[in-house]
Amino acid sequence: MPWESNMLYWVIQQCMQEPTVADMSITDEHIVVATKTKISVICQELSVNPSNAVLVKKGSEILGVVTAKDIFLKMSEGINATKVKVDKMMRTNILSIRGDTPLSKGLDVMSSTNPDAIIVTDENDEFIGYFSTRDYREATRKLEAHQLMSARLQRSKKAITQKVQEEDSGGDLLDLLLGGNDDEQEEIEVPSMISLD
Repeated sequence: MPWESNMLYWVIQQCMQEPTVADMSITDEHIVVATKTKISVICQELSVNPSNAVLVKKGSEILGVVTAKDIFLKMSEGINATKVKVDKMMRTNILSIRGDTPLSKGLDVMSSTNPDAIIVTDENDEFIGYFSTRDYREATRKLEAHQLMSARLQRSKKAITQKVQEEDSGGDLLDLLLGGNDDEQEEIEVPSMISLD
């Protein structure tokens, strides 16, 4: 098989690899604070980006999450935000998922567990990011686009392999891909909207 075919198969294989959880934008939309951080300090941070999640960390472990909505809810119940520390208010149903997890598997796990927050870790279980609801929406779109592209590439690979095997003429693979088949070019008459007669 010519080197062009091998190169094409390699490119197709790379394009067909499913995106992973870490391929999403996981380094934004959150801040990380210590367990003893006062809610008043967090409110100052959230005043800049109110949609950010506040991840609560002790040592190297993420223990919980707090959002602006959580703070407002507690304040409406009469809690004084200037005195309360974040560890008394955080929600603790945290899903930890590896960054190299294929997106389809990750989305399945996320939708079946319904966690308060999703954190992304590396192969050593070190925190590398936060998977937000926006990331989830973008991931479903990205996965759908990947699956469509993968199916198209698979069909193209099959057609090219068949064509190369049939012809085995040593013709240029690039011409085959781009449709540069000079033997059977026919002139196509394009209808005109205006007559120049």
